[in-house]
Amino acid sequence: MSEQKQQSLRAAGSLLKVVRTGTLSVIDHETGGPFGALVNVAVDGNNHPLILTSTLSRHTQALLKDNRASLMVHVDLPKTADPLTEMRVTVTGRFEKDSSEATQKTYLAHHPYAELYAGFGDFGFWRMLPEKLYVVAGFGRVYAYDFQELAQFT
Repeated sequence: MSEQKQQSLRAAGSLLKVVRTGTLSVIDHETGGPFGALVNVAVDGNNHPLILTSTLSRHTQALLKDNRASLMVHVDLPKTADPLTEMRVTVTGRFEKDSSEATQKTYLAHHPYAELYAGFGDFGFWRMLPEKLYVVAGFGRVYAYDFQELAQFT
C-alpha cells in the first residue's frame, strides 16, 4: 500500500475519533429512495460509528425496515475556500440496535447533553457494522477500502 493511502487511512481514523456529527443516509421506508439526516456520532474502540435516535424520526423508521446505511463525516469546512477540497469520510454498512452499557458510555462521553433524552422510551442506541470506507483526502485524492483495513492504521 502506498504511503499516500496509508496516510489517508490514518487521517480517516483520526477524523472518526473526533467527529461529533455526520450525515446518515438511509433507504426511505415509504418511498424506497434515499433519505439523509443529521445525526450526532461517536465511535467505539473499533471505530464503529454509534448513534442515538428516536423511533419518531424518519431515519430510525427506515433503519428498522432496512438497516443498510451510509454515514458521511467531515472536517470543519472553511468559510472562504472550496469545501470540496477538504477531508471527508463515508462509511457504509448496516446498523444494529445496541443497548450495551459500553455503547451508552462511549456515546454519552462524546455527547453528555444527550443523557437528558437517552433514557426516553422512544430513543435507542445503534452501532454500525461497517463494510466499506471511502476517503476523500483532498483534491484528487480519493480512496476506497474494506473497513477492516482501517484497523491497522488506528
